[in-house]
Amino acid sequence: MKKVSTAVAKASKNVSQPNLTIGLDLGDRSSWYCLLDEVGEVLLEQKLSTTPKAMREVFGSLPRCRIALETGMHSPWVSRVLSALGHEVIVAHARAVRLIGESRKKDDRLDAQSWRGWPGSIPSCCVR
Repeated sequence: MKKVSTAVAKASKNVSQPNLTIGLDLGDRSSWYCLLDEVGEVLLEQKLSTTPKAMREVFGSLPRCRIALETGMHSPWVSRVLSALGHEVIVAHARAVRLIGESRKKDDRLDAQSWRGWPGSIPSCCVR
């Protein structure tokens, strides 16, 4: 497994803004996340293992963020782990998120970025 905690720790030192949003695209073995500032600019993109340990290592070192992810097999336990770390977790049904659901070009990294239009508001299709 690639060590991502060092990269995230460096990024969190450079990022002191309180309104951060993370788009998280979950996969069975690995997941992609995209850290966005309050205007939707990409600050960091990284891949991590889809394990509770990796989630705690990566997201535990960040200040409180809004983390958006789509429903799936891993979303229940991931949302519990992230909530326990103090983050605001938004779980949205993939079909309700048009950017992801209607995308013809399926790519985990791009799916993680597709949340960038959401930093200032929480869509009605989301469940907290």
